[in-house]
Parts: sequence; structure tokens; C-alpha cells
Amino acid sequence: MEHPNAQLMRKAGELLNAGDFQGFLDLHTDDVVMHVPGSGPLSGDHRGRDGMAAVFQKEMALLDAPPQFEPHDDLGSDQHAVSLVVQRLQRGGGTLELRQTIIAHVRDGKFSEVWVQPGDQAAFDDFFATP
Repeated sequence: MEHPNAQLMRKAGELLNAGDFQGFLDLHTDDVVMHVPGSGPLSGDHRGRDGMAAVFQKEMALLDAPPQFEPHDDLGSDQHAVSLVVQRLQRGGGTLELRQTIIAHVRDGKFSEVWVQPGDQAAFDDFFATP
């Protein structure tokens, strides 16, 4: 039987791919913190649902189309959820496809802290740094 936190992570990916951003945000606590590593314009610690929404809006302004996530596996334990995905991004006529790991702490059935780990950090930073 699949762990409920793995199901939560799967649902988050499904909502993002469907373009239901509000439904996606509703899976997070009010005080969620999302950590995006690197040196690009999306990097940093984004606090609260409003902080998450702002970084996603910034990402959408930089991209030609919404990002797509192809799930590989979703894992869960009593306190965490992990998603292994292939992310596809389009910008300026170019495409970046990379493996990504998303790790989340879960509190009361919602994501309370999220770490985004691109498989190729340099390629991710370069993709968003170019005009």
C-alpha cells in the first residue's frame, strides 16, 4: 500500500501538470518554506504560500510555457515525501530537460518545507540566466 505522503506528492505533481496552481498551493501549510538552490533568478528561500506563488509567477514570466513534470517515482514516510521527476522547461525557443528531486517535510497532511534539487544545477542556472 502506498504511503499517504507519497500520494500527497503525486497529487501535487498532477495538479501542477493540470495547471491547477491554487489546488497545488492548498497542499502546503500557510508557513511553508521552499528552498531553491543555485544562483539563478528563482534561487532562494521562499516563505509562505505568497512567497511560493511569487516565485512560480516569476518562473512563468521567464518561460514560454508552463513547466511539465514527468513522474518517475513518489516516496513517502511518516514525516517526508520525495518525488523523482523529469522536468521539461521551454524558454526563448530552447528546451531544458533534467532530472529533479523534490523533498518535502509533511506536517498535518500538508507540505511544510520543500527542497528542490535539480539534477544539473549549472544547466538549471544557465537556462534561466540567459536573456
